[in-house]
Amino acid sequence: MQVQKVILSLALGSAAAFSPSTGSMRQQQTSLRMSIAVGEQFPAPALSKIGVAGKPAVLYFYGADEAPSCTKQAEGFDAAAGDFGGVTVVGIRNDKGVKDGFADKYVQQFYVDVDDEIRNEIGIPKDLFVLGGRETYVVDKDGTVMMVFNGQLNPEKHVEAASAAVADLPKGGGGFDLASLLPF
Repeated sequence: MQVQKVILSLALGSAAAFSPSTGSMRQQQTSLRMSIAVGEQFPAPALSKIGVAGKPAVLYFYGADEAPSCTKQAEGFDAAAGDFGGVTVVGIRNDKGVKDGFADKYVQQFYVDVDDEIRNEIGIPKDLFVLGGRETYVVDKDGTVMMVFNGQLNPEKHVEAASAAVADLPKGGGGFDLASLLPF
């Protein structure tokens, strides 16, 4: 019973401490960080490591090469490559999930997140306490997060959500258009 309370508390973002002397549970707030939200900056050093600093990008985190749902997600991003028109798509997995030759099958880029460094930095929680969280981010050229999608069991929805968010990205280099200020 006590273990169930601890697990439920951790899932809800708080920790429970069991006191053997009193036999009771004591709630404690934890500093669990959820992933980056829309409007926040994706860490610039991470964007540089991934190779997309200064570019709009779709960054999708997945568990392992050749896992059925992860393969379905990579295939989905490849099939929709035309929807991303010039926006770099990068699949990101940890070093334990790498299978030789997997990345060679696809048009998109891949990045190996050694020891889940980036995943941990941005706070992607593990799904079901063990699986690397499946999250997709769309960032603009300035590194601002424009979309976040989380869903471990529906990899196809990541592609759909990212495609819609990319369609809403500002076109061109940003700033104002000098030609629009001219009277002719």
